[in-house]
Amino acid sequence: MKLIRLRSMQQGGELVDSQTRNLKGSPKRDLFKRKHKDLNNKFYATDADFCLVSKTPPGTVAYLDYKGSGEGVTFSEVIQYNAWMMQAPVYLVLGENPETGPFDIYRYLGGDWKPNPPTYKTELTKKCDGWEQFEEWESVLRNEYQKRGGWNGSLRQTTP
Repeated sequence: MKLIRLRSMQQGGELVDSQTRNLKGSPKRDLFKRKHKDLNNKFYATDADFCLVSKTPPGTVAYLDYKGSGEGVTFSEVIQYNAWMMQAPVYLVLGENPETGPFDIYRYLGGDWKPNPPTYKTELTKKCDGWEQFEEWESVLRNEYQKRGGWNGSLRQTTP
């Protein structure tokens, strides 16, 4: 197995360098996902939208899945969300315009992938007019994670 060393994300005193910050997606990753869909139609998959991570303590702060209007949750997403929520909170971020917002943030509380369509429960956590309020919400979540020293299996009273 060949290991590839990734360059440090902490260059010039910034948490994320400008080259990394300006990434808008990977054409190769998108092609890989599209080609995977051409395989056996029983090979189900879902992509991880966005995972918030912490350096100290190291771990996953939350899993986020952005949904545009009218997008539902698929059975494969319910399976994945159910697995994720054992490690960190899962949030669905609903919005019409990812550039400016507004965003409604829902905490995913569990679901059943077997019915068609699948069933699941959410709880409205925050309504954000735009990115400034979203940043405030994320800061509170990250602060709670750090205060607890990670989730450590205690996700019941996760705030916000």
